[in-house]
Amino acid sequence: MNIAIITDTYFPDINGVASSIYTLALALRKRGNRVYIFVTSQNTSPVVRRVGKNPPVFSIPSFPTIFVRPYRTTIPYSFRLVQILKRLKIDIIHTQTEFSMGLMGLSTSMTLHLPIVHTYHTMLEDYTHYILGGKIKKIITPEVARKYSKSFCNVPTGLIVPTEKVKNALRDYGVKKPIYVIPTGIDVSPFNKANFDPAEIDELRKKFGIRPDEKILLSLGRVAKEKSIDKVIDQVPAICEKSPNVRVLVVGDGPALPELKAQAEKLGISDKVIFAGAAPYAEIGKYYQLGDAFISCSTSETQGLTYYEAMAAGLPVIARKDDAVNELFKDGENARLFKDENEIADIVSEIFKDPVTAERYSANAEKTVANYSAEVFAGRVEEAYMNAISRHVRAKAIRRANVGKLHFSNKYNQTKLVPPEEDKHFLKKEEDDPKAVQAREAYQTANRYADLVRVGRKVKAKRKESQSAEEKKEQ
Repeated sequence: MNIAIITDTYFPDINGVASSIYTLALALRKRGNRVYIFVTSQNTSPVVRRVGKNPPVFSIPSFPTIFVRPYRTTIPYSFRLVQILKRLKIDIIHTQTEFSMGLMGLSTSMTLHLPIVHTYHTMLEDYTHYILGGKIKKIITPEVARKYSKSFCNVPTGLIVPTEKVKNALRDYGVKKPIYVIPTGIDVSPFNKANFDPAEIDELRKKFGIRPDEKILLSLGRVAKEKSIDKVIDQVPAICEKSPNVRVLVVGDGPALPELKAQAEKLGISDKVIFAGAAPYAEIGKYYQLGDAFISCSTSETQGLTYYEAMAAGLPVIARKDDAVNELFKDGENARLFKDENEIADIVSEIFKDPVTAERYSANAEKTVANYSAEVFAGRVEEAYMNAISRHVRAKAIRRANVGKLHFSNKYNQTKLVPPEEDKHFLKKEEDDPKAVQAREAYQTANRYADLVRVGRKVKAKRKESQSAEEKKEQ
């Protein structure tokens, strides 16, 4: 299968969407597919050009956006992109964003009559404060974000979401398209402790001034308001009161970093909070080895890939209770969950005072994350692709049948394939599901009559040719 993944963000940007795309692309390639990634250019570039090899990456000409800096945007249509996708013989388009590149994916799929699947990564209503720095928050409201999400998500052939939380939200918005709940997979090997030299980790600890007797509470990811890192810093005095040898390590960069540094200074805990800044993605696994536990207060996650990475690194996870993590975490088994930030100090004390408890959380976390492998992820996405292609082909056949104005074509237009949520995301075997049999028969019948319409047109054209030839002879 030839697959085009179209996105606004990709490496060198470090975020969950970029990691998800990279993981998916590699896993799909291992399964024998050809994957091509299309992303906005990092700087002003006049042409579409190839900038990567494994997997192939093409940059699309872009320009700085005035709405959300420092991100870049592009026009929602590209003749050159259409030509490239034609040449690559793309079978399906997979968009990863609802904005400039997502709109370009939609317009390109319509031009080429290709099926399109979209992954809804981000709850847009939680991010409206980024538009022009929140200066127009009375115009760009969460309600506007919900309406936009509904409009965009009702266009693709199918949707992929990482959790039931996101699926339920989209249904509440009014999205009618098939939704596949497919948690993003993770390649656990880059985070395994066995891959790292203890001496190398010790050097990194020295770099940040971490003493051998200190315990590190790790926060890793984009440093932004919605990540609620400020809630963690608020609890540092209480944490240190119960566990004096604990320090918080914040790895990452983002717009909230200056505010967090000022907050730590105001609370008089600058020596207890280490701001490490951004780390290269190739070295992220090494930074997880610095932690003794991982913490997050965020409720804006649609899945939270850093949770999976931390679990793969064998770290006990401390997280806020939320629908996005209910399927992943079991409180007291593979993680500790809290409702109120005031519980954090007691939880940290419990984990760090009892090595046996910490080891139990760590072992259970590694077992849990093994079920979210990149191979399983790619396999389920591939099935979603095939389902979308089947729906798209059937829809085209029915449209062709309707063009022929067959008197019973409406019968087949009314027959729908089984929604994925009714059969655990994918069609069951036909012999087990009468609805699937009905859908397949409808598709085959519509396609057969579409062929008859095409044959009829050819016959009619030949008759016209022969009539015109006879008329010429008579003249």
